[in-house]
Amino acid sequence: MARIVVLGAALGGLQTALLLAADGHDVIVLERDPHPAPHDPDSAWSRWTRPGIPHLPLARWMQLAEDQLPELVREMTAAGAERTNVVAPEPGLRGRLRADDARFDTLAARRPLLESAATRLAEATGVRIRRGVVCRGFSDPRDGRPPRPPHVTGVETSEGTVTADLVVDCTGRRSRLPSWLRDFGVREVSEESGRRGFAYYGRYFRSPDGALPATTFPLVVEHGSLGLLRIPADHGTYSLCLIIRSDDRELRTLLRDERAWSAAVRLFPGADAWLAGRPITDGVQIMGGLTDRKRNLYDAEQPLVTGVVAVGDAWAYTVPTVGRGLAMSLEHSLALRNALRETCLTDPVDLVTRFAAATNADLARIYRQTTSYTRHRLAEMDAHAAGRPYDHPGWRRARALAHLARQDPDALRVERAAAHLLPGAAEALRAPVVAAAVDRLLHEFEGRMPPGPARPDALKAVAE
Repeated sequence: MARIVVLGAALGGLQTALLLAADGHDVIVLERDPHPAPHDPDSAWSRWTRPGIPHLPLARWMQLAEDQLPELVREMTAAGAERTNVVAPEPGLRGRLRADDARFDTLAARRPLLESAATRLAEATGVRIRRGVVCRGFSDPRDGRPPRPPHVTGVETSEGTVTADLVVDCTGRRSRLPSWLRDFGVREVSEESGRRGFAYYGRYFRSPDGALPATTFPLVVEHGSLGLLRIPADHGTYSLCLIIRSDDRELRTLLRDERAWSAAVRLFPGADAWLAGRPITDGVQIMGGLTDRKRNLYDAEQPLVTGVVAVGDAWAYTVPTVGRGLAMSLEHSLALRNALRETCLTDPVDLVTRFAAATNADLARIYRQTTSYTRHRLAEMDAHAAGRPYDHPGWRRARALAHLARQDPDALRVERAAAHLLPGAAEALRAPVVAAAVDRLLHEFEGRMPPGPARPDALKAVAE
């Protein structure tokens, strides 16, 4: 069994720690935030600064968590995370949920609640969490010529050296891994990143009666050069988040104002009921400049470095609109656990090679799918701002499928399964009956502007 240091006590790091500790590894989690996780959900929300929008993990995350970390799901549910079904609220659903619709279940909650629940479980199972510890780089105490590839034997921190058989970076999209590796002598690390991305302008609410408002629109609505992300959470709370291009200077200036933000939300039919809730945050919360980004750690045949791996967002980050971060992170953590089971740390090259192969077998494909969405959605937003339609065949097909899903319950389930990365979704999308139904709709989306007001009208409504 190995001594493993996990960097980062957000949910991705805690999931990783729980999986590795269950296999008998000695796991230490280092977290720079000095504040412990409050047990009470409302205290966790009001007193514990954990930035970001509420979590509504993909149904794929729920499947994996119930299979591999059932105690985690129980702890989160006991804390107040709401079990919800991502098919049930969709406008295209007709009739009752089916017997196999449990595959669309997931948990909805604010980030602090999920992380505090995961923290309690990790500590109860023997994971040591050291808070207020800042990682400053990697250590290699050996003398003489460094090995090729370079090998990490621990981390240098604000409290001294912490030795490890393996360091797992789970510090997310703000990870300093590239600079740490450059300081360690690994010069080949590079990143592929979108030139542009999205900015998110959100507010958090609590419903007056504890029940979420009835909805007439999906969780994500794309409305010309604006998008709206509606995220249910715990204890009657929810978030409404406007999505714009990160370089949309006109809207970036306007949406900081609460009245302008509310006016923009009201451009979406059916959204008024959601604005009736009581705000539980001050002002508009902004997450800016978010785009897809992947590091090339696992792209080469030979590892660039051993003794350290990057998991989840520290390896590849995807935009929050598609909500894939937690599911990809758990898939990645499982790949690491399985690689450790298949090899041993006496052969660090073999470990990283196996982990890289597992990463590229599935997760890299999901990342490419997500970058395709980002590229097309930004192009559509650009076109709308310029007053013209965006007419790409692949994007037109995606739009036709989304339209079909609002009309047909079978198509809705196929579309939701694909969006939530469920097993068999790709085959279901290629089924002749689905493909033929989409084909019949394609002509309706040729040269068609996206729904919603024209750009000048939207800007005027927000600016008034």
